[in-house]
Parts: sequence; structure tokens; C-alpha cells
Amino acid sequence: MMTQMEEQKNMGVPPNWATYVSVASADDTAKKVAGLGGTVIVEPMDVMDFGRMAVFLDTEGAAICAWQANQHHGSEVVNEPGAFCWSELYAKDRDKAKAFYSGLFGWKPETHEGPMDYTEWKVGDRSVGGMIQITDEMGPIPPNWLTYFSVTDTDTATETAKKAGGSAMMGPMDIPDVGRFAILADGQGAVFAVIKMADAHETS
Repeated sequence: MMTQMEEQKNMGVPPNWATYVSVASADDTAKKVAGLGGTVIVEPMDVMDFGRMAVFLDTEGAAICAWQANQHHGSEVVNEPGAFCWSELYAKDRDKAKAFYSGLFGWKPETHEGPMDYTEWKVGDRSVGGMIQITDEMGPIPPNWLTYFSVTDTDTATETAKKAGGSAMMGPMDIPDVGRFAILADGQGAVFAVIKMADAHETS
């Protein structure tokens, strides 16, 4: 967590959770961005001796970060209650997003068709994130990455967030065979999601 820079506030950037992707070289990743139709907004820079980072926008303006580890490799606890468990892209043009992220990170998109098509981003056989295409029914949602945290009880987590000054933007609601989730905002408006995974999807 860090306090927003004044430049960000002046640009109207809201409080937000940022998704970082591990890369071998932040500089090489940043060099690819423009050729794929994206925009680098923070050039590669060292973060003390923790690592090297860059921030960029994809073809539709969704912000995402690259992290080249040095002393700090990233999340040490994942997929457990209270910890990060998933990142999901909301995109207006799914095909453009597939081309951008496949070209940038080498991710392989795997789309599951259904009432609402869902795409998993894969590295080898492992899923590292997801993607939903924004529809008119969703309203004026800008392209963005949504951060998910694992919880033991989605309804309780939602009520706890409300009592702490946050709000529920969607849910709680069930995703068949996946789990129960809610999209929340904290007291400053930073949006995130919580999910209690179905037993078949529990990981550690």
C-alpha cells in the first residue's frame, strides 16, 4: 500500500488496487508495449533493492504493472483466506486483449463459452487470471483489472466491509461450480472482490 502521488490525484486517478505481473525484465516488457498498442505511463524504475517495476495501459486503457524481482519476489501467501487469489480483466474488446497480453506476457487465452463467456489466462497448464467482456448491461464500466481476495464467508466479509465504511457494488452471488463472490469498494472507493471458492476449487 502506498499514498497516491499528487500527479495521480490531479489526473483524477481514483484509489485503486494494482495488479503486478512477474517478468524477467521490466525494461524488455516496457519496450514491447507500444508495438502492441499500449502505453507506458511509468517507465521502468528501481524500487530500492526490492525490484524493478513499470506501469502501462493496455489497448483499452486498463492499467497493469510489471515486476522484475530482486530482493522481493512478490506475494508470499496466496489462495488462502485473507490473501490474494485472482486477477480478472474487464475488457470491451476481448480479441484485442488476447492479442495484447499474449504478445506481452506470452499468456495463452482459453475461452469457455456459456451464458457469459469467460477467458482464462494461462502460463503452460496453469491459470494465472481471467477476463470478462464488458457488456452494455453492465453500464459504464471502464476497462480495468479487478483484484480478488479469498474469504471463508463471502456474506460475512461483505457485511464487515460495510460496517468499516465500504460498500457492496455487486453481490454476494453464486457462480455455479466456482464459488460465491461479491464486488466491494472500500471507504475511499478502491474496488476489489472477495470470493469463497467452492470446495472443488480450493487451493493452497
